Amino acid sequence: MALKFRLKGLAETFVEEITCPHCGLRGTDDNDFITDLSKVTLMGIVVVAQCKSCGEIFVPNNQRVGIVNYSALKSAVIKDSEETGEAIYENINNVRLSAEKLNSERKIPLN
Repeated sequence: MALKFRLKGLAETFVEEITCPHCGLRGTDDNDFITDLSKVTLMGIVVVAQCKSCGEIFVPNNQRVGIVNYSALKSAVIKDSEETGEAIYENINNVRLSAEKLNSERKIPLN
């Protein structure tokens, strides 16, 4: 079964299968991956997965991102950013860079 992420009336994203680029674990649901770090961008919902096996944080390449109502999505993203202070992510590349940064911070040994 595919993973489905929806903001009713705004956007939806589907991911058929997730494969961890670090350890190769494959899954089709949230039993093997945590998706709490996913972001709503100006281009739709971008899934960010964390492997439960090795901890790798990454953006799956095979997601299908769709926008239902661009104006309402843009307004919601801007409003959320103003309320939370979180940065606005324009697209999947911005989210990918954020995930890579989280991954590098996770791998730095604390002394």
